[in-house]
Amino acid sequence: MESFVTNWNAFSQIWAERLIAVVWQSTVLTLVIALAVALLLRRSSPAVRYWVWQILAIKLLIMPFWAWAIPWRAPLASDEPSVASIPARPVDRESHTDDSPASEAGPMNERTSRPSSPVESSPTAAVPPALPRVTWQGWLLLAWGAIVLAQVIRLFVQRRRLSRLLETAAPAGRELADLVSVTAGKVGLRRTPQTLIARSDFSPFVCGIGRPKLILPDGLSDKLTHAELMQVLLHELAHIRRQDLIWSWVGEIARIVYFFHPIAHWISYQARLERELACDQLAMAVSGHGPNDYAATLVQVVSHASEPSVFKTAASASLQGDGP
Repeated sequence: MESFVTNWNAFSQIWAERLIAVVWQSTVLTLVIALAVALLLRRSSPAVRYWVWQILAIKLLIMPFWAWAIPWRAPLASDEPSVASIPARPVDRESHTDDSPASEAGPMNERTSRPSSPVESSPTAAVPPALPRVTWQGWLLLAWGAIVLAQVIRLFVQRRRLSRLLETAAPAGRELADLVSVTAGKVGLRRTPQTLIARSDFSPFVCGIGRPKLILPDGLSDKLTHAELMQVLLHELAHIRRQDLIWSWVGEIARIVYFFHPIAHWISYQARLERELACDQLAMAVSGHGPNDYAATLVQVVSHASEPSVFKTAASASLQGDGP
């Protein structure tokens, strides 16, 4: 137990120093990148800006492995040397001559030179040493791990809710499935994702990395025109075409690991924003409709359903693994 606490304190101290280094270094780097994006890349494609923020999120995840930690020492309660730290004065054996009282004692010398027992020499020798206490860095590491674990459990719970939704979903009709197949070909997908219709109020989304699925709410296709439905499908299929189902996990992991760091949340937000703009740009380019028509379509979709909070994370295009 003593060795475990000692090793835990040593590891947590290194972890805390690296964490402090990552926080201030990532803050400075993000501010510089944000200024560069605002001045140099404001007229560039949203896809370019998306990868800038995505690379910054990757940098944030791997930064602890080479972050430059400034060495620092925690203040001690007292800087005075303790008694145990004072070196013992060596005994000069040569100074003892035969004329010393010990040598004159004769037979008494054997009695006085006999080594005493541990109990006689040190009354406190039988008291066990106190266990080392966990440092504040150790408690901080423990709290960080508990919060990260809670967020991972939350993702699994939301994933389970999404699985229940997909279990009750029904395959799309022949006409809608053919339209999705044509749209997938326009986007450049080699394989058409499976289209499911769910009886719930939410915005369209895609999920699944190995086997992507397109999930549409029931009745949406009846309230949109052919051109409007095509724009919605183009936007959602663009997520699959851009591999957002895989790459968006980077920002999500950064938000989980650095839940306490506002910069991590801001980087993830900027990446999601540019990702959606890139999909909108692709949908408008393929459909041939302008921003006004596309904005009107978005209004129709939003007015049809309000997305529940459970699907904002669990059912978004950035957070799903293989569908069931």
